Amino acid sequence: MKNSFIRTIILSIIWGLYIIESSLQNNSLILLIIIYSTSISLFFFVPVAKKSYLLYWAQLLIIIGATLVGSLSIYIWALLCFFHLEGSMYLHPSKYRSFLSLTIILIGVEMAIFLSSFTYVDLIIVGLFLYSTYQLNTLFHNRKEQRDLYEKLLGEYRKLKRLLYVTEQHSKAEERTRIARDIHDSVGHKLTALLMKIEMLSIQHGKAAYEDLKQLAKDSLEETREAVSTLKEGEVTGIQSVLQLIRKLESESHIMIQLTTQQGVLSTPLTNKQNIVLFRSIQEGITNAMRHAHVREVKVTLGKTAQGHLSLKITNHIQPSKPFQPGFGLKNMKERVEELGGKIDIHQTSDEFSINSSFPLKEAE
Repeated sequence: MKNSFIRTIILSIIWGLYIIESSLQNNSLILLIIIYSTSISLFFFVPVAKKSYLLYWAQLLIIIGATLVGSLSIYIWALLCFFHLEGSMYLHPSKYRSFLSLTIILIGVEMAIFLSSFTYVDLIIVGLFLYSTYQLNTLFHNRKEQRDLYEKLLGEYRKLKRLLYVTEQHSKAEERTRIARDIHDSVGHKLTALLMKIEMLSIQHGKAAYEDLKQLAKDSLEETREAVSTLKEGEVTGIQSVLQLIRKLESESHIMIQLTTQQGVLSTPLTNKQNIVLFRSIQEGITNAMRHAHVREVKVTLGKTAQGHLSLKITNHIQPSKPFQPGFGLKNMKERVEELGGKIDIHQTSDEFSINSSFPLKEAE
């Protein structure tokens, strides 16, 4: 926004100096002001126009019209340089070549009209400048392609890294569960059987002789139960796994995630399927903001609706605004939420993109 404002000020200053110079030569001030207003108006439409190269063509014709109404001066060349620098940075190479060709044609027309105003030095300087802007356009386009490719590769790398992390966490959780079950099924059951046999022996031969063995078996069984309970408590599930995901995304992607939770949400129990849907929805929403909006700030809000459903809202700013087309990730998110009986609404305004979803809560297993 600031960059666009500065460019507009520069363009206005050049036009203003040209109008002042031309008005001193008794040229039509009203026509020059109309030409200036038209040029500034078209310049404002360049960022949002689908065929912006046509607006650059129109600017060339406006410059020619200004020379016919006013005069051929250094400010006309400054305007020409300004629009060629603009075009070299923002136009596709094929469009810029057509813009360059039109410029050469119009310079030829200018030479035919103001033949006495041109020298060989002028032509050499203009030729070198146009060649430089052509090379600059090629450089900018190549850098943009490299940057886009880098962003895509970086996005895929982050997705693979997160997938590896999630897979590792699931593997650890499965391994903890397996170990806990093995301890419970083998050691726990054997200690229980041992305790029962000691109890039978104490009944047959007297309790005093087996009291120490009985207490040792009870303590061992209690310690085994505590170990199994500790293994199960080590698993990160529910909303806590979402918080862990957000912390990891912040650290590895250098983005700022503003998390807002309503009262009671953090303690809400979720089934395994609900947890996966919530986890994947936040992951896809943040990834979508990083890849397509190129932002470093995302707002995530967790709450409950009036019906008691869990609600999720992910918002981020977009700059510049582009037509929205849902990709595979968002479609997959929509399918997952709808499988839980929920609904999802994806909305885009001129400066914000938001994902609103909710699904009913069932008692966690």
